[in-house]
Amino acid sequence: MPQQVMPRAKPIATAAHPRAFRGTKFQPPKPAQIDLDLHVWMSDDRLLDGFFSRHDFVRRPALGQDGQALPSSLFENGQPTVSQLTGLQGWSGSTPVVFRRHFLWVLRKESAEKSLAWLRLWRALGAPSHGELLSILARLCALDSAAHGWAELSLNLPKPRQAAFLQYLLQHKAYRLPASQLSAEQLSAVNTLSKDDAHFRIYLDTMLDNLSRGVSAAYTLIGCQLPARDRNPDSIYLRVAVHADEVPVADIERMLATLGEDGMHWARSAWKSCATQPGFARVLTETHWEVLSSQEANRWLSLFTVTEWDFDNPELFAAQWRVRLAMFPALHQQMLALPPDRRDRFAAMQVDYVCGWDDPATLESSWPIVLPLQVRLCGPRFPAKATGNGALSSMAVHLRGARLHQFAETGDDIWLTIERACRRDNVATLIRHGLYGLTEAMPDFALHALRFAPKPLMQSVALIGCLEYHSRRRFFAQAARTPWFATEWAAMPALATCKSILALCAEYGLDSPLPRRLRAHLMGTAHLNEAQLARHCRVTIARLPSVQLAALEAMAWRQIDGPFNLRDHSTAASHAVRLHASIDGGNKKALRRFLQGYADGGIHAYLDHPLNREWYVRHQRVDAAIWSTNKLHESTENGAIKLAIETDPLEILMLGSYVGSCLGLGGVCQYSSVACLVDANKQVVYARDASGRVVARQLIAIDERERLVCFEVYPQSVSAQVLQAFRRFDTALARSLGLDIYRDDDEAYEVKTILAVEWWDDGQWHAVN
Repeated sequence: MPQQVMPRAKPIATAAHPRAFRGTKFQPPKPAQIDLDLHVWMSDDRLLDGFFSRHDFVRRPALGQDGQALPSSLFENGQPTVSQLTGLQGWSGSTPVVFRRHFLWVLRKESAEKSLAWLRLWRALGAPSHGELLSILARLCALDSAAHGWAELSLNLPKPRQAAFLQYLLQHKAYRLPASQLSAEQLSAVNTLSKDDAHFRIYLDTMLDNLSRGVSAAYTLIGCQLPARDRNPDSIYLRVAVHADEVPVADIERMLATLGEDGMHWARSAWKSCATQPGFARVLTETHWEVLSSQEANRWLSLFTVTEWDFDNPELFAAQWRVRLAMFPALHQQMLALPPDRRDRFAAMQVDYVCGWDDPATLESSWPIVLPLQVRLCGPRFPAKATGNGALSSMAVHLRGARLHQFAETGDDIWLTIERACRRDNVATLIRHGLYGLTEAMPDFALHALRFAPKPLMQSVALIGCLEYHSRRRFFAQAARTPWFATEWAAMPALATCKSILALCAEYGLDSPLPRRLRAHLMGTAHLNEAQLARHCRVTIARLPSVQLAALEAMAWRQIDGPFNLRDHSTAASHAVRLHASIDGGNKKALRRFLQGYADGGIHAYLDHPLNREWYVRHQRVDAAIWSTNKLHESTENGAIKLAIETDPLEILMLGSYVGSCLGLGGVCQYSSVACLVDANKQVVYARDASGRVVARQLIAIDERERLVCFEVYPQSVSAQVLQAFRRFDTALARSLGLDIYRDDDEAYEVKTILAVEWWDDGQWHAVN
């Protein structure tokens, strides 16, 4: 039998044999060599004619478009040439070499009409022989030979802008769409939007990008033609996924006339909302913009604008908008019925109430109930500026049915108490947080306390509002299980209720609400008859909500100040522990370590931290004896107000709370006050009057290039005399340190964090220049 020969196994790459080498005798097959490259012959008519002269057209005749042999009588001497063959297809003259080289091979199977269309287009664009325009056009032809209709649109643009159009046509693959989706008139309109080529490219890029997503060119063009903030194209706001068939441009212009220059950004926002919020055009058309102030119009638009930032769920987004659109007629009618000086208050209340409501179903059922209350709160008894909006919305969001109706009937005197408590924005934020958590956990008690103890309620929720969100929810859940709130007080006999209250007050260290004679009666040192007992018990039970709130405060202080025991040291110490409880971020750890050190006697231990010492080593020009002390002083011209660097760490932490800025307790940037304390490169300058009261403050810092960076002076309502004093102080401090003050025209500053994890850069004070 013949010997069976097995093919040699292909080596496999392994860890020991990584290259899978086959041996020296193995010869891999060589790639096929091209015998004849027709591209070279087709690049020049003379070369191809030379080839034809050697070709036997009798045995292998030239074929026509129908695949049949062309008779030799059509050609001179029976020998075809390139010009004769192209002439049969309707071409005049010989084909240019550049066109043949870059286009003809791609178009070899296309009709003569399509090839001629590309040739005419190439010539109309200036017959480019090299460069960007030629490469883009050839690439477009290679990708889609039917795209000449799109490419021909570029002829409506100036020559410098033609290549940009073709480039974006390729980038967004818009050539795959019917060329009728963009007209020559629309492209010319885009061209006239700006003389700046960079802006033109942004508009063009946006239009073709939107087209590729199915957004009509007409809709995009309207958005491009609307004014934008700082006259910037703002392509981010022009890129959309859906379009509107109708945009009421005239009504947008009416809206902009009311908003003024500062409201230009609303133009494109309204244009986008017409597409994303079906029916938004009705808001633009039916709103009486002419009778509104700029601020009222701004709030009105905020009320009826729903964005993906607020509701990323498409179904929730659509449901929220349906509810708001249904609210529009009633709210618009009611706002117009109010006196002009009350409309802004009404609009502000609606924005706070509606925009903070996540559940469209409960919003739809609640707003008709709350609307009469909101209208009543716009009456003459209340100030023009609404301050209690947060309290209203934070409670209403957790109330349903009878509870919500009871809440809507809250008296004016109670709301005036709330308005007075919420006059400062940061305090209003704390009250809002506290009321939200209390109403969520104990809605019946929240309503009861609001009715019978509104002032103590504001005080208590302002304290509890200092707790960060998750701690606050846990606190209320635990408080609801204590005897103060788990007991069914209404079901107990009156005297038993008084005895329980007395015992709980002793347990929690609270002042007893029981009248003196009732306490004596319970201790056996006095005697009360039935009528007297009933009267004293009624007084005690009436005081129960206030005592319950005091118990909440006691529990809150136990959680806030328990680790430090600093609350009773001073007002600033009480503020510091509340700030620690409120911060939820990277600076919480730094503040906790400072407070623990402060409680142990290390008042300025943070200054000796190795990282702060290292900063002084790297910046030896900075004299710590000047920078970190209050040796330098300045005062106003009349000497009534004195300025100095603050050295008391607890006072430094109050830099935001003193002036009501965002760095204060309850402010959105409250964490930054910790950085101003623990970082060696930052200091706080206070301006105090004769009584020691802070009237203004300024944050200053030294950047990495050893320049003194002076930040804004707060409050912004401070007098010109005080501002002049701060300017003189900054100049004198820079001179004493031997540093330059950072100016507007200097290179950007860099103020680093040292012990802090994060801080808020408020921007330099331009007035110091």
